[in-house]
Amino acid sequence: MPLSAAIIERALLDYKQALSEKDEGTIRECERFLRSQWFAFLSDLDGEKLIVMMKEEAA
Repeated sequence: MPLSAAIIERALLDYKQALSEKDEGTIRECERFLRSQWFAFLSDLDGEKLIVMMKEEAA
């Protein structure tokens, strides 16, 4: 697995756990990453769509 994919996978796993535990600090940190230029550099995915999908899944 490329490093970029591993970074994104870890962020999404952390975000999922933070949503389930209602850990507001980690939620904000993960959302900031998913909206960042760094995320855009690592991936062609839409960070905003991922945020919505993850929140829907956690609900």
